[in-house]
Amino acid sequence: MVEVLERGDISLFYRPRVQAAEVPLGGPMTEPGVQSFFMVLSAAHGIHRRVRIGRKRMPVAAGERLWARVERVGSLQRVLADLLEAEQYTTKTRGDRYQPGAQPVGQGCYALARHDDHIHLVYRIDRLEHDVPDEVRAPDAGSDIVLFERVPRGSATWTTEGEPALLDDEGAEIVIVGVAGDPEHDLGVDVLTRLPT
Repeated sequence: MVEVLERGDISLFYRPRVQAAEVPLGGPMTEPGVQSFFMVLSAAHGIHRRVRIGRKRMPVAAGERLWARVERVGSLQRVLADLLEAEQYTTKTRGDRYQPGAQPVGQGCYALARHDDHIHLVYRIDRLEHDVPDEVRAPDAGSDIVLFERVPRGSATWTTEGEPALLDDEGAEIVIVGVAGDPEHDLGVDVLTRLPT
């Protein structure tokens, strides 16, 4: 039995690494690399959550575990405001530095669904950007199990016991565990209905 607990839109972003503000004359142009990868879960009830994923990608294999942390919660403007704009600043040791703004990876829809004793983050990306660095990987669809931080901490740090409301707390940590298969078929329910715009 599957119970859909929450539906919404998912957006994936990466932020390029900080780089020198100016490339030295005749110096090589290099790809900046990826500093961070995050998803924004925009729930149907109006709350937005920015979740940074430690490995700079979504799980791509069954059993793969990726740590993640809820960084910001609130309006979409509050959640994204400090990431979309590029920034130039000066440091004492490295001089002028340039921090590029976050770049989109893809957009789609998601659902948080209870299946037996655990919760799945089920998503489908329907608009995937083409020019993203190789280290940023996002499958077209996923059905990943969400493990919540046990409170108070016991012998095991992570547990399947939890609710989507736990993701409303800034600083909350989760582990996303990859699951193989087709999310809609395997769960037996259409959890990926797009929100009306």
